[in-house]
Amino acid sequence: MNKAGELFYLEQFKRNHPGFPEGDVCPEECPDFLVKAENKTVGIEVTQYFRDGADGSKPPLQQREAIRERVLDEARQVAGQCLLPGAYVFVHFDFNFYCVRSEVRTTAGKLVQLVGVALQASQKEIFLRRGEIEIKGVDAIFIKPIEGKNCIWRAPLASFVPTVTAEKIQSILSGKNARCDDYRSKCDEIWLIIVMDRFRASSFSLLPPLVMDHAYSHKFDSAFLFFYDFDADQKPPYLLQNVGVLPQYEEHGK
Repeated sequence: MNKAGELFYLEQFKRNHPGFPEGDVCPEECPDFLVKAENKTVGIEVTQYFRDGADGSKPPLQQREAIRERVLDEARQVAGQCLLPGAYVFVHFDFNFYCVRSEVRTTAGKLVQLVGVALQASQKEIFLRRGEIEIKGVDAIFIKPIEGKNCIWRAPLASFVPTVTAEKIQSILSGKNARCDDYRSKCDEIWLIIVMDRFRASSFSLLPPLVMDHAYSHKFDSAFLFFYDFDADQKPPYLLQNVGVLPQYEEHGK
């Protein structure tokens, strides 16, 4: 996560955590931020929860998600150059769609060509199915003509939403434990914020009560799970219960 992304999530966390320390927030490395309050300095590390990782057979979901966005960004540019009529274009990629960088422009060009032909043939809503598309990894394309000169491209992702496990949260905590001594050299307290983002398919997962009630092992003064959500549904961060650091987790973090 880049510094701008870390700062965005930290600001959202601050808005929704009434106990956030008052003081200047200073960007830092190791930890990501220092909050210089009146009587103490709090170091805050921000990390994002991803629902799956690389397993050796396919790239992680967040990488596949980024590739879809690159394809659509390229399609927007090509469509603008081709002066396509205005339309909403919803590209339904296969859940496991992935292409290498060198294939992004070719894939985008094929999408624009299909949409252009469809818009020439009809000014009504159009639904293209896999057999009509012949682009590997694209299940369907829905096109809705609109007034205006621009095509608005979207890539909805409907898929199974997994459930968070206590083991996955503990794995993140254990992975961060090894750096806690470095963090403490710069501050009086250290916080960890694990961000789960509803608006990223690679991050969004369901949170069962069992996970929130579980007691975890870590070396932070406070560790939080922050589920970033719609404003109307946004809940305060969850403070993860801490039982200290057990020997097996100490070893795992080294």
